[in-house]
Amino acid sequence: MVRKWLLPTLSEVLAKAEPTGIDLLVPEFNPPDSQPTTDVRQQELKAESQWHSAIASVETLLLTSLPSPIGASELSEETVIEGLLITAPLPLFSHPAIVSQLHTITFTTPHVNRQLLPCQSPGRSRNLDLTHHFPIELLLTDPLADERFCLVLTQQFSLVVVLGEENGEPRCQFSFDPDDLDLAWKSLRGRIMLTAPEHLAYLDELAAQFSPIEPDYRWVMAFSQSLLAHQPVAQLAPTQQPVEVPTKVAADVELIQALTHEIRTPLTTIRTMTRLLLRQPDLSPRVLKRLSAIDRECTEQIDRMELIFSAVELATAQPSQAVDLTTMSIGELLEQSLPHWQQQAERRNLNLAVAIPHKLPAVVSNPTILDRVLTGLVENFTRNLPSGSRIQVEVTPVGDKLKLQLQSQSDDDEQPHTPAQQRHSIGQLLTFQPETGNLSLNLNVTKNLFHLLGGKLIVRQHVQQGEVLTIFLPLSTIAQS
Repeated sequence: MVRKWLLPTLSEVLAKAEPTGIDLLVPEFNPPDSQPTTDVRQQELKAESQWHSAIASVETLLLTSLPSPIGASELSEETVIEGLLITAPLPLFSHPAIVSQLHTITFTTPHVNRQLLPCQSPGRSRNLDLTHHFPIELLLTDPLADERFCLVLTQQFSLVVVLGEENGEPRCQFSFDPDDLDLAWKSLRGRIMLTAPEHLAYLDELAAQFSPIEPDYRWVMAFSQSLLAHQPVAQLAPTQQPVEVPTKVAADVELIQALTHEIRTPLTTIRTMTRLLLRQPDLSPRVLKRLSAIDRECTEQIDRMELIFSAVELATAQPSQAVDLTTMSIGELLEQSLPHWQQQAERRNLNLAVAIPHKLPAVVSNPTILDRVLTGLVENFTRNLPSGSRIQVEVTPVGDKLKLQLQSQSDDDEQPHTPAQQRHSIGQLLTFQPETGNLSLNLNVTKNLFHLLGGKLIVRQHVQQGEVLTIFLPLSTIAQS
């Protein structure tokens, strides 16, 4: 019988607090001959890279916010303590301005070399009062001992960064949300009560003095920008051969990768701040509606950038990096996606009619990527329709395939359908619609994505219906037997 700890780990705190506790959007690099990103080792390397970028960014924020001059060589024992810093399993910062001005707690285990802890760390001034630096030992059975984290509480900003696991997968998360930080402190306080109760009263006093504060958007933005500045530069190992990609496509890939990250990072910051505001009490209906609209638009743009980034990776992948296909429930995917599609249609004054059998057979595809591709396809489809149009979604089994079709009908069946808005190609992978500002994957890339997902996309133009999109997905042999 597996015993569940009463006190949650910090990864569990942020996972339950999502979406305000968010994943780091630091780019990953998959060498041409590496395993797919679902490989556990690849996920570990990605999370580790994100952790180092985040800690470097925290240090940048601290050096910016602390009042003593950066690089000061003489810091006296009278230096005022400006905040509380809690880390594990070792101290994370050695800069004198940080070490002297923050009260530091290091959660550790019996296996950690005691000589690495702050009180006995070499190279520090003998005249510096280090009584505000001490370790707290975790129990060996505590799952928190398997995590790395950094909790910062200052007068300027509050932040928590955690490297741990969720559902068995390595994951790095951060949050500026005061509620998340309060829960994180309560989780750590419970550990102090278990193993170092003699420090509890003093630390409660400190935690009250530097209690989590509502974040100023400038600190959140500075952290996001610093993440980009500290991201690792991908390099091919000497033994690896470069990917054979045409020069033009290679240039497109570099542009798109840079573009998607530059767009996702500020949008994620805006969405985080918006969701923090949405949690404020007594918001007027008008403000609530506008904040919800900002959150929705940011999410849609972030999802679009995720789709474009994933598509580019798949479009330039080696055959050994084939997409993992598995038997999946298309019924469950549609049940989750249809409410979002309905909202998209309603915002554009479109009517969405759905004809789906009560029970659908299983198909073979990749559920995560298929969901992104279908949502992107429906969004582009709805953007090209005039107000008042009707969209018919039909799903039917046809032989050994499942057929999903989208077609539109205008209010006046006698009136020919207006052609889709003019689309301009950007390189060989993207299209742009000046009328709407919509950036999306071009048709060939989208068709290739469905091919990689085990399916097929057919696009036809009709005078009355406009574009008709037909998607075929292979039925699972298990479902057919």
